[in-house]
Amino acid sequence: MADPKRLCVLEQLAAGERSVSDLSRDVGCQVPNMSQHLGVLRTAGLVASRREGNTVFYRLVDNRVLDAYRLLQMVAG
Repeated sequence: MADPKRLCVLEQLAAGERSVSDLSRDVGCQVPNMSQHLGVLRTAGLVASRREGNTVFYRLVDNRVLDAYRLLQMVAG
């Protein structure tokens, strides 16, 4: 979670499944950068993806991920 945009991505995904282009627009970064952030989150086991035609959708693996991250921020902060 070295990049604050990744927390924004998790917060967006807490509301439900989103496409890469929707996440890119709402978080405020280019699609290639968003894909890179999502790749890091997927490798960490925090998000999962599915493809529908040419569109890739992402979702949180477990909604408690965001709660745990916020708790760690409060303890550290």
